[in-house]
Amino acid sequence: SLAGRHTPSHGKAVVSTQSTGMINRFMGVLRGKVSNAMAKAPPPPKPVEQMNVVEIAAYNKIPSSITADRWWLFTWFVMLPITVASGINAYITETEHLSHDPPAYIPYDHIHQNTRDYPWGDGTKSLFFNPKWNTVPGRGYLWQDEPEE
Repeated sequence: SLAGRHTPSHGKAVVSTQSTGMINRFMGVLRGKVSNAMAKAPPPPKPVEQMNVVEIAAYNKIPSSITADRWWLFTWFVMLPITVASGINAYITETEHLSHDPPAYIPYDHIHQNTRDYPWGDGTKSLFFNPKWNTVPGRGYLWQDEPEE
């Protein structure tokens, strides 16, 4: 059977029947979710006081499915693009920020107010010490102490 195989089409784009079926399935699911999300719950078939527990439970499933589809659409078509855009913005901003050296070290009194040394190393560097961005009390940046080649 040649179904689903790519065959020459003399310059025309060939899409396999399997991928076409997947696209059609996705579009059908999306259409169903959009139409369900835009729907409004129908009024109850009779006053709530006259309904038994089974009828109330069946009626309450209708609005919950509408709400679930609304949140599904909101997640994929609002929150996912916002999250991706925020990540791109953070990457661009941080890349720009890291492209230059930190400001000059000025030994202000309020910068290092450690009452004791740290219990590791020489006691002057914090646990997450970065020699390019963090200063050592009384010395400044370590990369400025190194002789230039």
